[in-house]
Amino acid sequence: MKKLYLFMLLILLLIFVVSCTNIDITLTPIDTIDYTEEIKALAKIIDESVPEVVNSNFSLPVENHYDITYTFGDSIFTNEFIYESPFFDRDATLEYKIKRGVTELTFTTEFRHLSLESGYNNTKIYLTLPVPLGQVGKEDYVQTNVRVETKKNSVGVIEHETAAAQLRGRGNSTWFLSDKKPYRLRFDENTSILGMPEAKNYVLLAEFADKSLMRNVITQKMVSLMDDLPYSLETRFVELYVNDDYRGVYVLTEHVEVHKNKFMIESIPGEINTGYFFEMDQRFYDHDIIPGWDWFVVRGVPYEIKDPDSDDLNFTSGHATYIKAYVEMVENMLIAKSNYQSYINLDNWIAHFIVHEFVKNVDVGWSSVFMYKEKDGPLQYGPLWDFDLAYGNADYIDYGPEGFYGMRQHKNRMFKLMMDILEVRLLYRERYNDFYLDVLPQVLEMIPVLAESISNMAHRNFLKWDIMNRYIWPNPWEVLAETTHQGQVQYVMSFMNQRAEWMLNEINNQAFYYGQFGD
Repeated sequence: MKKLYLFMLLILLLIFVVSCTNIDITLTPIDTIDYTEEIKALAKIIDESVPEVVNSNFSLPVENHYDITYTFGDSIFTNEFIYESPFFDRDATLEYKIKRGVTELTFTTEFRHLSLESGYNNTKIYLTLPVPLGQVGKEDYVQTNVRVETKKNSVGVIEHETAAAQLRGRGNSTWFLSDKKPYRLRFDENTSILGMPEAKNYVLLAEFADKSLMRNVITQKMVSLMDDLPYSLETRFVELYVNDDYRGVYVLTEHVEVHKNKFMIESIPGEINTGYFFEMDQRFYDHDIIPGWDWFVVRGVPYEIKDPDSDDLNFTSGHATYIKAYVEMVENMLIAKSNYQSYINLDNWIAHFIVHEFVKNVDVGWSSVFMYKEKDGPLQYGPLWDFDLAYGNADYIDYGPEGFYGMRQHKNRMFKLMMDILEVRLLYRERYNDFYLDVLPQVLEMIPVLAESISNMAHRNFLKWDIMNRYIWPNPWEVLAETTHQGQVQYVMSFMNQRAEWMLNEINNQAFYYGQFGD
């Protein structure tokens, strides 16, 4: 009896405690219904919502009572696909899991993933000028209305439209080659077009002498894979119309400049020890220029200071004196083969000259060779620019895929000085071997895919500019012999393949070890 009494008392106490704490001990029943058919129906809706061609963000379906997880590569999305450009166009797979209750199924859907450079973006730029295009010169800007049309996930859109812009000509030999001229496009405010960094200045490259239309784009894509080069320029294939007149295929790209949204170094005109950005430019000798202000000359090689801005009131001749003395010190250290790594970023120099030598760029020691030095930092090269006359496209040099080119006293003096040092040659050999194995295969895989994407654009371009059977300075006879765009692209690829093998063999032999580069 006593045990029964205690047991009943314990039960009453438990009931009291539960009632006081107001604990809900109701259990949620497990949903054991089979939702397979409902999930399959939802998957069909999801499949239909994914564009066949993707080059922009798009919404992903979400449904109440269903857990949906979207996976693309290493990314997981819930309600929006976030576009990132692949290196080149490719077929891609979006995977998604749908779960309700105890039922969970996995699905995939396929699409074509476009790169930002792809011709399948179908980008057109319309410029409306108040004057005929022939009146646009290289010195003065002309106001222009700009309309950029493209396709986002296969849907035509107006990407940008403004009247707050100006146009002028640009270039040197390219300006005089033909009526298809290169231009500088300048907006009144920092503007992003087609995903490019916000800036006022853009360049429209005509690529008239480059019948592949691709040499500059290929180079920038190559640079983007190389860790020791500071900046690769964004490029986009576009078709240009001016006052409703079709002008052909152009490459829209960034203007080479120091800019907070692009290639940024801090350059303060009021300070001598600051960031410097300058260009080696032999055209100095074609003009009546006195060095000592925004130009300086070191052992016969002229350089133009781009930043600090020589028009700034705080800019002085001391800036030219400072950076000239630094470049002279670099040369002296290279000549002495001692302590040069305290003054230059050697990894950067080697990567820069691997590109120049591999593509056999005519301008390696002429112009468009940009250099920079950050405050208290070493001397570096970049960004790389102007490669339409590379890859075997200049008949006034030894343009073939064999033979060393740039490391000559009469080509690029700095390249010659660094390659006179055994330790540098050995590191150059090592880095070229890495370039051959890691970078080149990706670039060579990209080229035919990119070429295919612009094939229709190229066809229209060469209907407008009937030059395939014509000599355009400085095309070699092998370029003139290729009468189709596909043939022009194949010529570039053949040059690259042959050049890659020749350099691999030569750089890894004994003559290179001893610094023997031929005549």
